[in-house]
Amino acid sequence: MVGKSFNLSLPGIGSYSGRYAYFAAVCGLVLMGAAYLGWNHVTRTGRQQISQIEKRAMTARVLDDVQNQLNLLENRLQKIVIQSDKGDREALALRVRRLGYALRHLRTALRQQGGSDLVLAEALQEDGESLGQAAQELFRIRTNDESWFPALRLMREEMLPHDQQLLGLLDQLLQESEDEEIPLATRLRVLQLVTSLRKDWLNMIAEMRLFVANRFGIFSNESSQGMHSRLLNVRIYADELPKYLTPLRRLARKQELGFIGEEFMDAIDSHQRAWLEAFTRLEKLLESPDWRRDLVLMRESIAPVVKRMRERISTLDTDLGTQSARDITHLAEITRQLSKSILSLAVAGILLILFAYLFLRRNLLRPIAETALALKQEAQGMVDIAPPPASLRETRDLVEAFTEMRKQVHTRQRSLDHMAHHDALTQLPNRLLFRDRLQHALELASRGDHLVGLMFLDLDRFKQINDSLGHLVGDELLKLVAERLQGLVRSSDTVARLSGDEFAILVEGLEEQEDMVPLAEKALSMLERPMWIAGQELRISASIGIALAPFDDITTEHLIRDADAAMYQAKREGRADYRFLSNEMTHRASESLHLENEIYRAVEAGEFLFHFQPVVRIGDGRLDGCEALLRWNHPRKGLLSPEVFLDTLNSTGLISAIMENLLDQAEAQQRALSIKQGYTVGVSVNLSVRLLNDPTFCRALLERLVAGQFADGGLVLEITEDILTQELAEAEVFLQQVKTLGGRIALDDFGTGQASLSHLRQFPFDLLKIDRAFIRDVNTDPNNASLVQAIIQLAHAFGMRVVAEGVETQAQRDYIQGLECDYIQGYLVGAPQPSGSAGLC
Repeated sequence: MVGKSFNLSLPGIGSYSGRYAYFAAVCGLVLMGAAYLGWNHVTRTGRQQISQIEKRAMTARVLDDVQNQLNLLENRLQKIVIQSDKGDREALALRVRRLGYALRHLRTALRQQGGSDLVLAEALQEDGESLGQAAQELFRIRTNDESWFPALRLMREEMLPHDQQLLGLLDQLLQESEDEEIPLATRLRVLQLVTSLRKDWLNMIAEMRLFVANRFGIFSNESSQGMHSRLLNVRIYADELPKYLTPLRRLARKQELGFIGEEFMDAIDSHQRAWLEAFTRLEKLLESPDWRRDLVLMRESIAPVVKRMRERISTLDTDLGTQSARDITHLAEITRQLSKSILSLAVAGILLILFAYLFLRRNLLRPIAETALALKQEAQGMVDIAPPPASLRETRDLVEAFTEMRKQVHTRQRSLDHMAHHDALTQLPNRLLFRDRLQHALELASRGDHLVGLMFLDLDRFKQINDSLGHLVGDELLKLVAERLQGLVRSSDTVARLSGDEFAILVEGLEEQEDMVPLAEKALSMLERPMWIAGQELRISASIGIALAPFDDITTEHLIRDADAAMYQAKREGRADYRFLSNEMTHRASESLHLENEIYRAVEAGEFLFHFQPVVRIGDGRLDGCEALLRWNHPRKGLLSPEVFLDTLNSTGLISAIMENLLDQAEAQQRALSIKQGYTVGVSVNLSVRLLNDPTFCRALLERLVAGQFADGGLVLEITEDILTQELAEAEVFLQQVKTLGGRIALDDFGTGQASLSHLRQFPFDLLKIDRAFIRDVNTDPNNASLVQAIIQLAHAFGMRVVAEGVETQAQRDYIQGLECDYIQGYLVGAPQPSGSAGLC
């Protein structure tokens, strides 16, 4: 055992690569250990901070819900103050419950989060309970007239008994004065005085009631002026009463009224004074801020609680923001620490790489370079140069590794090239590869006599399949379509998927245009055959557009554009068909682009304006309103009608840009006509789907109505039947708000669209306008006459007024009047005129 040594033997330790591997493994383990410790610390701390941030974000969402529920409850209370009905009880209770749920949820979230904000949440919950009780009290007041108006209780309990007692005493006085023992002259005198007294008394009572009615705003928009006038009349009648009571008292004192004595007259005076004193209190009550108990409750109980809750919500929101900012700052500090750790590890890694490079350069690279030089010299015939002594296993392994890597790189490059030029779903050439092949085909065709055909194919109603059956079924359908299209063409042709459900087929070597017809017909027939996907039978069709080079164009972009235009023409003409590009399509596309550019310029120049056509009452011809009809004052073409430009205005969204100026014109016209006629004259403005779904326009229009820019009934919004069948988002709510603010709603062109009776019931229409197509032959065509009569009766059954459009002859007017139509519009009563024209009145 003496002299025996211990040798550590490891696999590969004898080679440089093995030694480097062991060295790298040891260094890597050290770096990984340091990195794990740093990562574990940063991760644990970061998770804690992220958890706190997530909790506060959840609390912020709950707080937003509390704010939203509070706003909804406040809006409901405002609605009850403005106009309440029995159905509001359940809606109010629902809002109170939801606010309570949100406040309890907030308290739970803050308890889980911890901190001093829980006290605020509990205070908010108490405020919510107080607000709920006050809300129920408000509803109780609004549904009880005497609780709502204390003046009614005073009138019923005090003033009415004195009124009845005094009238009863006057009746008794008349009966006693009929005694035949009383001289006839005295009886006549008493009859005159009592009758006059009763008349003035009843007139005073009537004026008192009108005084109260004016305070409630029943008969006059100027309630203060009406109250002052009625109050003055009450006092005038009260001053007249002694003129009759004094002579009667004098007769009673002289005992000329039989059994009627001064005590009887004292009773009349007592009831008169008591009634007048009660009226004085009534006057003070109606002129005080407390004349409506619901407003007092809103002012003294509900508004302070809502304000306090908003302040506490704001405080909570600020606290949450501050705490979140602090957590984010802490998280940023942790990130900085992590960055420092990564930097330290990077420096250590760089040092390790540098050391490894020196090690490899000395022990591996230099021997490999010397060996390579020796091999090169040997290849040149310098056989006397021997390679330096070194192990060649690493060199051999390195050459083999590079060879294998070069093979893998080539394979992956081919795969990436395929992915870059082919559709991932169908494996067809994509738009990029298709454009390259089309460009190449056009270059070849330019040097020969052959044609190049481009077929642009779009699946009809593919979106419905995606929406109803799902995208997986839609993807399988696209794969089947790709397979069928590939089976139709020659190997020299190209089938590509450009995007979505759009495919293209490139056909080369054509002799004439008709050579594309068989392929198009085969494609249509092939696609119409049933397809079975996921156990379901699907049937589809396609619209195909065809363009040929060099007939239609000679550039890639323009030829694709031409085929696309032809495809859309096929869709417009019924789908499931093919169309070649025609000069008319090219001209239409050019004109459409030119028109769009002109409209942009016209909007900036303010060339759009309203012309107004009168709408009159059919019975007496009185002007009820006028319809605002959009016109374009083109600098070269003159006045253009909406048929020329309205679709482009809506499709580009420019309709919203011009509406503010147009509404100013409508407002000025409505005000001028109302002043001239002496009553409110309405102005009708037509709305498109684009405007109804534009929240900015809707909000601006409601602000105009709130500001009183249009009088009550002065603005009429017209929508057509076709609009009702489209997705209108929040249009119903918007139209209800317009009606609440004094506007009116009209259904235009009735009978030409697809509106149902449910639409008449769902939307708040005030007017129904019968389209001119039914009015044209109403007095000569029995079918038209029966239809117009049915429409008028239907509208009246729904509580709507009816306007007949396009009335141009007296015979039409007379016939429509016999059907009990309400209003007429047309050239018989007036053509559209610019603002300020005398023909509007």
